[in-house]
Amino acid sequence: MATIPDPVQTAYEAAAAQRTLSLPTIPEELRALEADDLRGGAEEPLEAIDASGLIIADENFSELQAAHARFANCFLSCCDFSGSLFTDTVFEGCDFANSYFDNAGFTRCTFKNCKLTGASFMEANLEHVTLTDCTLDFGAFNRCRFWAVSATRCDFSGADMAEMELHYVTLDDDRFIGTSFFRTPLLGLDFSTCQLEGVALSDTMAEIYGTKMNVYQAAALARRLGVIVAE
Repeated sequence: MATIPDPVQTAYEAAAAQRTLSLPTIPEELRALEADDLRGGAEEPLEAIDASGLIIADENFSELQAAHARFANCFLSCCDFSGSLFTDTVFEGCDFANSYFDNAGFTRCTFKNCKLTGASFMEANLEHVTLTDCTLDFGAFNRCRFWAVSATRCDFSGADMAEMELHYVTLDDDRFIGTSFFRTPLLGLDFSTCQLEGVALSDTMAEIYGTKMNVYQAAALARRLGVIVAE
């Protein structure tokens, strides 16, 4: 007897196919970057630079361009990076809390141990981006595009991730508590190793079609649909 394929499983497997992430290419020799050089980054692209230990707040860095760059242990809170372009860039131990990256582009970038609490990435584009041990809670990702993005041990609690476009996204041990996925298709995402509690969805809960969850996560969502789950 022929087995009839499960359309949901088929849709999940097709969407869950992954892409090998391309990592940043960083030259061995980098030029040390000073705060004034960063302020002029919108006029001249920053190439092969090493920004370390910068402390700047409430500055406008909109339309900054940086490539083959490293930012380490920088405090750049409440800054405006709207429309900026980062290519082959490493961010490590940086504090970007409450900064703006609206309409920014990130290609082959990595974030490690970074604080991005309350940061705004509205309509930003992230391609081949790795996020590890980062806090992105209460961030704004409305209409943001993730293409080949990996997040490991990151906190997206309270974030607004509405109307996003997600492709080839991998999650591992991340936190989504009170996160809004309103009108964001989550097809192909595997939340089974993550914390997923109290997320905001549309009334039809169509966003979760074709996602993978563990039994406890699925039961919690089933209760919201009015299903009585046997213990």
